[in-house]
Amino acid sequence: MEYSETVPIQYQNGYENFMGMDIKVDPRVLIPRPETELLVSISADFLLEKADKKPVVLDLGTGSGVIALVLARLIEDCSIIATDISSDALDVARDNIDRFGCNDNVRFVSSDMFDVFDETYEGKFNAIISNPPYVSKMDYNELDAWVREEPRTALYSGVEGMDHLSVIAEQSGKFLAKGGFVAVECGYDQASKVKGLFSEHGFSRVTSFKDFNGYERVIIGWKRG
Repeated sequence: MEYSETVPIQYQNGYENFMGMDIKVDPRVLIPRPETELLVSISADFLLEKADKKPVVLDLGTGSGVIALVLARLIEDCSIIATDISSDALDVARDNIDRFGCNDNVRFVSSDMFDVFDETYEGKFNAIISNPPYVSKMDYNELDAWVREEPRTALYSGVEGMDHLSVIAEQSGKFLAKGGFVAVECGYDQASKVKGLFSEHGFSRVTSFKDFNGYERVIIGWKRG
């Protein structure tokens, strides 16, 4: 096979390995990365600690569906709503969920962030988990050519890269059940801003977790109660 230097090899092969699974990827979705493995592993551990009830989870911006897929495989009674603004991404996510037989645990919803969730969803979720777009304007302009082959809507988040993270901090609280948590992946230089936003919007025990390079890349905050 002849490979292109600018098109990610994962798109050319059609798959990327994520936590031991071959995940279908193509130019409709972001390629899963190790930082997201950290996000979903930590989130699963916290959910499994609450063994006395069946967790309900919102996977906000599901992309290829890896977060929903891993949670559905690790937590038998988990119920997941997986959203994305892109109908193309949702098609890829459905394919991945189908391939691994997790259809009973996952429902897909087309939504730009929280837009389709009304008051009937308030206090519903035990966890809101997201790998949102978080690349700033400056960083986006400096991305390698192969990264810019990935969907811009899955990467770019305004001048400072904080547009989506700010919405999550502002709106997650009302949709979380008491004692639930919000968990996000963020950029290598955004942890302090995200932690500040979480604290500002009433989350407690705000904690960061470092990736294999020593950057704080996963932030978790808990709703009091």
